[in-house]
This record gives sequence, structure tokens and C-alpha cells, in this order.
Amino acid sequence: MDEFFIKLIFNYLKKLDREKALKRGEDLGRLFYKLGYRKRVIKINLDIAFPEKDDKWKDKIALESLKHLGRILAELPKLPDYLKSGEITDIFQIKEGKDLLEKYKNSGFVLLTGHIGNWEMINIGLSYYGYKMSALAYRQRNKKINELIEQIRTSSGAQIIYHDQPMRKFIQAINSNRIISFLVDQNTLRHRGVFVKFFGKEASTVSFPAKISLKYKKPVLFCYCIFNQETKEYQFFVKKIKTEDLTEKEINILVQRYTDEVENAVRQYPEQYMWTHKRWKTRPEGEPENIY
Repeated sequence: MDEFFIKLIFNYLKKLDREKALKRGEDLGRLFYKLGYRKRVIKINLDIAFPEKDDKWKDKIALESLKHLGRILAELPKLPDYLKSGEITDIFQIKEGKDLLEKYKNSGFVLLTGHIGNWEMINIGLSYYGYKMSALAYRQRNKKINELIEQIRTSSGAQIIYHDQPMRKFIQAINSNRIISFLVDQNTLRHRGVFVKFFGKEASTVSFPAKISLKYKKPVLFCYCIFNQETKEYQFFVKKIKTEDLTEKEINILVQRYTDEVENAVRQYPEQYMWTHKRWKTRPEGEPENIY
């Protein structure tokens, strides 16, 4: 039943022109806000990240964040059409770091981002411009919904590697000099990550990208794709994270470096960050896991 309604909504959105779809997405975000969707989680996260801000500011960020999430959901089913029509070239603009992308294009690298801006646009956009993308993803619990989203994500030729697939999938991607992309800002179980500072508070953070980079000597680039309210385009920014000074065992240092980059981006665009996630849920040994 869930997949029936999602397909119905996706088909409706696909028929709309982009401007109307974006408005419907913002309307959906407003509805989320009015219904109190994840209200407590958002408030706790904003209290941790921006203790100096007042409640009025946090309420505004909460609303704008949910409106932005609505835009992402509204554009998701339209991504394959953007590719077919070539409209992607007007929507996805590489603003900074194209020289880095070109420098490492043929040798492969690790590309990191967070749930800021439109992370779904990144693999689609870069694939369109000829970059060989392999993205790490979690499976949706509903098989039909997972297949639907996978079709969208692979419509540009990007490869999806799931967390539960054998390690050889990653090795094959690395040996093929593909670009391996990761989202690195979600809470992770204690045995799957390391604790680093995120907005001054210890946060369990995925360490697998750091292990891959340091073991296979792959460059690490950090990126984000921000929505411009005036032009309605997504502006893509890339920078290099220093790894040359690190040994294979200095995983924590690299994890802290890319977590700092996520934080810097969020501080600049807090209204485009996904505050609905329980980022600080997993706690270090001895701390009760009752933040949320």
C-alpha cells in the first residue's frame, strides 16, 4: 500500500513543471511543520548546535528546513526527466572546485557530503557530466519503494552500493577508479564509527570513508549542493580535505576533519540542513542515550 501512494505522488509531481513542483514541495514542508513533524528532535538539535540563538530564530530555521526537505522530495521523481531533457545543465551548476574534480577524475577519489542542500542532486549531476559515480546507500525497508528510488538514483548511470553488500563491491569500484560518494553526517552505531566533535558535542560518526581513503591512498573531497532561492538552481561546491599527512591508523583525525567541513557548511546554510535526524543519539561509554 505504501508504494502505491508513493508512486501516485511521484507520478503527480512528474507531470508538474519544475516551478510548480517546487511550490508543492514547500507546501508539503509547511504541512510537516504545522503537524509538528519531528518537532522535538529538531528543537533539541538546534539547541545543541546553536545555543546562542533564540527560539524565534530556531522556529524559523525549523520551518525553512522542512520546506527545503519538501523541495528535495518534490524534485526526486523528476531527476530522470532533468537528465533526458538536458535541463540538468541549468539546474546543477558547479561553482567551485571543478579543477579538483578534473584533476582526480580518472584516478578516482572519495567524495563526502552531508544532508545539506540537495544531496540527491550530486550523483545525478556529476554523472551527467561524465564522472563515474558509485554511491553508498542504505536499503529502504519496503522493497518496492527501494526499487523505485534506486531506479531514480541510477538513471544517470551512477552505481549504488548498499551497506549490506560484500566488501568486494567497494574494492571493484576503487580498482575501477570510480568516485565513491558517502553521506557522513548521520548518527552511527558505536561499533561502526568513532566519536568526534560536531558543534562541540561528541557525535558517533561513520569512519568507513576514512578507512577506505587512507588504506587505498585515495584523495578526499568534500562537497555540498545548495539551493539558490533567486535563480532556483543548485550551486555545487567542492574542496579538498588534507590527508597526505596522515597514516593509515589516523582515522579519527580524518573523521574529525570531514565532520568539521559538514559543520562549517551547516553554519553557513542552517535552513538547508536536515535537522530531523537524531544526530547525537549514540553516546560514548558511560553516557546515557536519552538526549532525545
